[in-house]
Amino acid sequence: MSAQSAGSARGRHASASRSRTMAQDAKPSRSATRGAQASRQHTAAKRAKASAGQTQLANGLYTQGTRENRAQNSRAKAQPVPKTAASAHKAAKRKRTFPSRKLAVAGVLVLALVVFFGVDSLLNGNKIYSGVTIGDVSVGGLTKDEAIDCVSSEYAQRVSSNVATFFTSEDNLEHPKSSDTDANIEEQISYEESLANRTQWTVPASEVEATLDVDSLVSQAFQAGREEGSVFGRIKAALFGWDVPLTCTYNDEQVNSLADQMTQAVGNKRVNYGISVSDGVASVTDGNDGNEVTSSWLVDHLNATFLGTDSSTKTVLETEYLPLQATERDAQRVADSVNASISAGATFSYEDQSWSASATDLGNLITTDLSGEGDHWTLSPKFDEAKTKSALFSALHSNIDSEGLQVSFEKDDSGAIQVSSNAKGTAPVASDVLNTLNTTFFVSDTRTQAPQIEVPSAEIPSVLSFEDAKSFGLITDVSSFTTQYSSGNEARVNNIHTAAELLSNSIAKANGGSWSFNDTAGEATPDKGYQAAGAIVGGEYSDAIGGGICQVATTVFNSVYLAGYPVEKRYNHTLYIESYPKGRDAAIAYPDLDLVWKNDTASDVLLVMSYTSTSVTATLWGVDPGYQVSTEYGDWKKGQPYSTAYKTDNTVASGKEYVETTGVDGSSITIVRTVKDRDGKVLHEDSFTSTYAPKNKVIVKGTA
Repeated sequence: MSAQSAGSARGRHASASRSRTMAQDAKPSRSATRGAQASRQHTAAKRAKASAGQTQLANGLYTQGTRENRAQNSRAKAQPVPKTAASAHKAAKRKRTFPSRKLAVAGVLVLALVVFFGVDSLLNGNKIYSGVTIGDVSVGGLTKDEAIDCVSSEYAQRVSSNVATFFTSEDNLEHPKSSDTDANIEEQISYEESLANRTQWTVPASEVEATLDVDSLVSQAFQAGREEGSVFGRIKAALFGWDVPLTCTYNDEQVNSLADQMTQAVGNKRVNYGISVSDGVASVTDGNDGNEVTSSWLVDHLNATFLGTDSSTKTVLETEYLPLQATERDAQRVADSVNASISAGATFSYEDQSWSASATDLGNLITTDLSGEGDHWTLSPKFDEAKTKSALFSALHSNIDSEGLQVSFEKDDSGAIQVSSNAKGTAPVASDVLNTLNTTFFVSDTRTQAPQIEVPSAEIPSVLSFEDAKSFGLITDVSSFTTQYSSGNEARVNNIHTAAELLSNSIAKANGGSWSFNDTAGEATPDKGYQAAGAIVGGEYSDAIGGGICQVATTVFNSVYLAGYPVEKRYNHTLYIESYPKGRDAAIAYPDLDLVWKNDTASDVLLVMSYTSTSVTATLWGVDPGYQVSTEYGDWKKGQPYSTAYKTDNTVASGKEYVETTGVDGSSITIVRTVKDRDGKVLHEDSFTSTYAPKNKVIVKGTA
């Protein structure tokens, strides 16, 4: 045992001995004993209180156990409690520990979210969210390329092959014609007659240029839910579904034209009140409500067919009542404004030139614009862009020598037309004048003085685009002619459009350049896109590859005829066609029958063709030679009488018959065109004689 341990033991032994000695020597009395017990109890109580105080101190609270300090202790509860060094250290440690734990938990959550979103983005970042559909196709979980393949395989064949047929009545639907008979051979009756007799329309996607923009639909599907956050949008799409509206895109002009045809057969077109301006005075034109086959109704039914599972559908036409958008009161307000605005005329100033336009001049340039939606429409006067530009260039471009002006047309590598000219100097910027006129010219109070209108100018480049050459007034539409047809015969319409595209942007070069239909379009063959359709072959109506191209030739011939250019070759049809002007049709049969004309001016002439589902237009562009054209029509002369032929049809009941083709006697007519220059000098007179064979009457007898 060490000395320190021995000393400690001896001390404990001595203390114990003293305690025993004191206990033996003391002989207390009863009262002393009670006092001692009380003393011990008091001591024990103090020790207990001390012990409690120590316990409270260990917990960081200081409390006095005496009765005198209880009030102070009560007040102390509302005051900061003094701390010992140890308790302060523990409290500070807790303060450091708790926030650090919270930050640690938050960091873990952020890291988890980053990982989750990263994994989600990795797995779904290039995919369409689950629950998204395009029509009948579920594209959720697919990439864009995969979705395009799926949607295309589901709908491409439908759009290209499905056909919608519309009927004028339930009876015609129940008893349809074997085909669009009244439109099969367009050239035997007039356009108006064909519409009046029309009972059904067979519409493939090609007629209205219906296409399904799959790329756009898939892009919409890919964006579905992403605007709301990747995960949340994906959850929403999965829980509630997300359908991308499925619809085709159409050529609006052709859809509107088709709807107008249908309206003409089963309803009446709405005509709003408007104005006309004659001799400088505007007046109101009549209007009426309409019952129309609307374009929206037609598109809905075309969508249902082209995107549906049935390869063909049959629908009876329905009309919708359309109230007036512009009333008589609206039109009168516009007429009053026009009359007040043009009463004093207007003066246009351009560099050192000016044009004092009279009320009549201005009135010839004014049209109306109807804008709005729903039940709120506004009829407003405005200056017609084409007419106003033409008038300004005619009156204010004398710094360009119109007598010596020459232009030439060329196609660039992309096929676009470029225009070169010898024009020097400046030209009026008509577009700026139009903006000024339409925003400031029209007033309500009658003018007593002509407003002064400044016309800005711009330098003329030597080479311009076709549109810029039009804007500068270097070229204009010398003449234009339109013919119409019914859209029922798809093959014939296709041939008209094909021929028009082959001829468009062809050029008759200056100073005697010759233009030939056959040289430009070539032979009508299937490899060019031509189909078998109604044509006149050997004096009879039949099907032939390219049937319908004669209508294109007739349209070009009439545009050339009106422009005054010399015609070197032109042949009439075997049978007379009422749709065309008397003696002014043109037949084509490669290589024998051709249409050839010559450009006898110093500038090139550009032929531009355009078409809709029911019309084709030929427009000649260049420097207007100012030819004055007049026509003298001779009398019809009788030719051979028609005969009657009979055919049988085993689908028609025995004893019943119908007229398939009406009979018309043969005839002939001669017309004379006189062409004069600007000064009235006769340049040439051209005689066109047309001899038409009789059209036999064909009666079909039933044998069923």
